[in-house]
Amino acid sequence: MVRVGMIGFGGIAQAHKAGYEEIVKEGGCARLVAVCDITPERFENKTEINLQLADAEKQVLEYNTYTDLEEMLAKEQLDMIDICIPTYLHRDMAVAMMRRGYHVLCEKPMARTYADCLEMLKVSEETGKKLMIGQCLHFFAEYEYLEDLVKKDTYGKVISGFFHRLSAPPIWGWQNWYMDVNKSGGCIQDLSIHDLDIVKHIFGKPDSVTCHAKDVLTRWDAVHSTLMIGDVPFTVVGDWTLTGFPFSTAYRVAFAKATVEMINGVITVYPVEGEKFSPELVCESGYKREAAYLARLIETGEENTRNKPEAAAETIRLIEALRQSNEQGGEPVAF
Repeated sequence: MVRVGMIGFGGIAQAHKAGYEEIVKEGGCARLVAVCDITPERFENKTEINLQLADAEKQVLEYNTYTDLEEMLAKEQLDMIDICIPTYLHRDMAVAMMRRGYHVLCEKPMARTYADCLEMLKVSEETGKKLMIGQCLHFFAEYEYLEDLVKKDTYGKVISGFFHRLSAPPIWGWQNWYMDVNKSGGCIQDLSIHDLDIVKHIFGKPDSVTCHAKDVLTRWDAVHSTLMIGDVPFTVVGDWTLTGFPFSTAYRVAFAKATVEMINGVITVYPVEGEKFSPELVCESGYKREAAYLARLIETGEENTRNKPEAAAETIRLIEALRQSNEQGGEPVAF
């Protein structure tokens, strides 16, 4: 059994917590045993987030709680640390935890800069501790389905792709940190990163990228990116300026023999021949599955083949290239 301590108990931590609770119910190999947050009210009150969580109205605390990290580490026997603190703190915390002997699951984005990511990778290699980044779409069925279609060449050549992720402003963060671009990186690095990462994961490394972004609340708030992978264009739209708008995510991929669309988790396939249909998928929490996957790697010593930290670092480099394109008036940047 991999014993997990969580650092940070804000919005995304609620999704991680629910994932660990599912793992325990299913008799899995990871257990959340302790959580630490500098704000004690986190352990009592509902935390707002743009995800619709089944237990968002209540806190079920079946583990020890701390407001002092050193106390948690001293009192608990932990194998893995789950980092759910603001982005600008990821590098230092991940590095410190690996050097102190813990494996690390760190929420996305990996870090604020590609240079920070490289440091995290170096420490993981030096210490022999596993590091995985919470690019959770790798573990959601609607994206695995799309990946499988591409791998099996089910509908032939990919012609184009469109991905979007939309949200109201994330003003629920601790000390409103999302709205500080130096801490969050803006929408492009906190929200749009999901789709940028999964496009690269499924379809391959871009040859060049372009980006047009609008600053509204901070910087990089409404972002339209294009990734050219060979001769195939992928448009990725991220926007967190939509006050009052419900969280929404979608993709539409045109193949030679079908168009596949996903809207908020529901997939519809429109074949060139035959009637449209919606595949039946086994939909489980990607947060549960990513934690269970890393726990299995820790127990078995297997290599990470599904969600490598090196790939997460490359996604941060991709974002830096997109920022460069925007600063250059949307000119293409080689990647």
